[in-house]
Amino acid sequence: MYLSLLSLDRLHRGTMRLLSDIYLLHKGIMSGFTRCGDGLRVLFRVEPENDDRIVRIMVQSDGSPSWELFTERHPCVIDMRTKVFSPALRAGHSYRFRLRANPAVKRNGKRYGLIRDETLEEWLRRKEPALGLQFRSVLALDEGYVTGHKEGSGHPQRINIKTARFEGILTVSEPHLVQNALCCGIGPAKAFGCGLLSLARV
Repeated sequence: MYLSLLSLDRLHRGTMRLLSDIYLLHKGIMSGFTRCGDGLRVLFRVEPENDDRIVRIMVQSDGSPSWELFTERHPCVIDMRTKVFSPALRAGHSYRFRLRANPAVKRNGKRYGLIRDETLEEWLRRKEPALGLQFRSVLALDEGYVTGHKEGSGHPQRINIKTARFEGILTVSEPHLVQNALCCGIGPAKAFGCGLLSLARV
């Protein structure tokens, strides 16, 4: 896998435009993979750290990116770095984690976003068996909605996605399941900045 860190000028009008429309940001990110084949997995996350000058976007992919087209179309980019990412996970090891997700439930065929902090944590903890891990501590932060407009025939389709950020400590139980979560992401709305799980060894 590959990890890219894109740094954008926070005060540039182009950055403000990208951040105000999640579909535009999705299209911009995917322009870095025009040379890759179908079936490529790409996850990204706008990082939450406050910086007066820079917005950072983490991008994870299973194909090597080429950011020339993205930087040509978006002169707000001031730096971009890519490295090979090969995590070696072991049962019993603990990691700090970060995840932005779209916590939602389905009722009558419709998806509804969760909003209460305790409900957000419950949503995440219910995923422990399938993810092959245990969450030792969880900070759940409601981040509101990301919005955008998807192009198509007729009128543009409005995108409205509930998001939350989770941070804390987890312990790996089944490395192959955690590896799958790293590669494939967690939850819905992966094309729109949700699902990327990041780990750092404690």
